Amino acid sequence: MSQLIHVEDQGGVSVLTMAAGANALDENLIAAMRAELAALKAAGAPALVLASQHPRVFCPGLDLKKLDGAGREVLRSMMEAFLALLRELVSYPGPAIAAVSGHAIAGGCLLAMACDRRVMARSGARLGLSEVNLGIPVPAGAVAMLLALYPTRSVEQLVLEGDGYGGERALELGLVERLAEAPEVLPEAVRLARHLASRPPRAFRLAKSYMRASLAETMAQRDAQELDAFLDCWFDPDTQDRLAVLVAEMSR
Repeated sequence: MSQLIHVEDQGGVSVLTMAAGANALDENLIAAMRAELAALKAAGAPALVLASQHPRVFCPGLDLKKLDGAGREVLRSMMEAFLALLRELVSYPGPAIAAVSGHAIAGGCLLAMACDRRVMARSGARLGLSEVNLGIPVPAGAVAMLLALYPTRSVEQLVLEGDGYGGERALELGLVERLAEAPEVLPEAVRLARHLASRPPRAFRLAKSYMRASLAETMAQRDAQELDAFLDCWFDPDTQDRLAVLVAEMSR
């Protein structure tokens, strides 16, 4: 078990709790998550719940403080690892539920959306993709994932408007399946995971693979084709100015 990810069995459901402060994604947290997913997959892919130890934040996306001043190849390596994590999560053979009890923004939102189902706090949490506000596109493979799994109009709003949504609006848009009061988000997510896991495991895994194998392949193709364009946007001077302002605000 990694110090960054706590894994606990709750009646046959593996709860993976991100425990890296506010869970800003850096190379260590991404690597720890990929390692735990691989270990669970090797152990038969039990139902999992992805949760956060932080009381107000699920995951805010990439660790912009650590990436401040980083060169193109450093960012490329980070993005390749993160995009691989998304593909591994969306194609995980067993049931995967996100317990979104706090803010899930940018890459954190994509982690939640890569799960099969989401339980979100009724209040006090926002789900959103803020990339476009900074001058960065949502990565191409992630867009392919969203369009394959969610209503097209809702994806357009999520990707192009850059606004975050509270629980009620996220439910209306079809981005989450259940709402609960914040203390009940994790227990409700575990109950939902158990519900999905009550299906015959072999049939569930095969059915999911039929839906997700080609999606993961498409995501990988789109990621390979468009990553340079993403990096060009990241290192555009206007984007760098916006990122510098955001990092300065985060450091106060």
